[in-house]
Amino acid sequence: MDEIPAAREIPDSTLRDVVRLADPAWELREATPAERGFCSVYHLVVVADDATRELYLKASPDGRDWAVPTEARIQAVLRGHTSIPVPEVVAVTDGHETLPTPLYLMSALPGEEVAYERVGRFEDDALRRLARETGRYLAELHSVPAVEQFGHVRHCGPDLTSGRPEGDPANLTVGEPHEDWPTYLRARVEHELDRHADSRFSDLTPDLNRWFEAGIERLDGPFDPVLGRNDHGLHNLLVDPETGEITAMLDWGYTLAVPAAYDFEFAAYLFSGAFLAGLPDVSDRRSLVREAMLSGYRTAAPGRTESVSTPEPVYEALAMVRIMNDFAHLDLPDGTESAVMDRLRADVRALLDR
Repeated sequence: MDEIPAAREIPDSTLRDVVRLADPAWELREATPAERGFCSVYHLVVVADDATRELYLKASPDGRDWAVPTEARIQAVLRGHTSIPVPEVVAVTDGHETLPTPLYLMSALPGEEVAYERVGRFEDDALRRLARETGRYLAELHSVPAVEQFGHVRHCGPDLTSGRPEGDPANLTVGEPHEDWPTYLRARVEHELDRHADSRFSDLTPDLNRWFEAGIERLDGPFDPVLGRNDHGLHNLLVDPETGEITAMLDWGYTLAVPAAYDFEFAAYLFSGAFLAGLPDVSDRRSLVREAMLSGYRTAAPGRTESVSTPEPVYEALAMVRIMNDFAHLDLPDGTESAVMDRLRADVRALLDR
């Protein structure tokens, strides 16, 4: 796996060049770095003809691709073919002699950035709305006719120099495509279990390895690839935390072509807050979230709902493994790590004993 770089600082003079290249009439008034992942992200305020506009710049931290160009194209496709609230992409530059490419500019959307772990403390009504909207948006995403094989989604359209992407699903493709879902899934599981063997939960790795092998053998197709968001969590949303309304879905660089049920199960587990249920003030709300997500999914794609309506333990278990692998990144109250770890272990053991 490529070593994750640190976000690079972009000088104001370069930011002005990026803005002018996008629109010569724009003048950069303010630029504030935003802490979002490892890419270089800036909140920009531009002015033209006394009108103010807020934008975000997302740029590669080191000149490598990091799916930045693909993310811009995916957002353009979703803006044109769904009601999913994604930023409007106003300019993409894939390569440039002096600018920190690849990069793109997008519109700013309203809403609040909320910590990943806060999902466990949403009121039931707010969580129910968030889950219902997530289900509806996933149904729309899964209905976009863009992929025919499994793997990481990439783009195949023309390179751009401060141009707008077309938003045509035909410009999306799959890198290193796989025809057979169980084979591709095994590769994903093996990768995550390799990480798991180096985690705090490594004593569970051998049993999980055997359990996954048997579970994948039992999976019943057919398996149809769809666009899958995959990178679920509050950290990739803008929301109204009081009502649960989703005002923006951000960060699409990790989009996969997977069966709809795989994407659905990841979202249902992660938004349920079940991985935080070891905290004294957090409950396991998997049933609430699943029911609300199914309700939302059914409103947008009633003909597809059957494909996600039956829980699949293999997919939920992989979501659990991902949480265990990244456990050190959870922001937990002091003195609670052991309780959360114990609850996670108990959940995994219950799954293994089914």
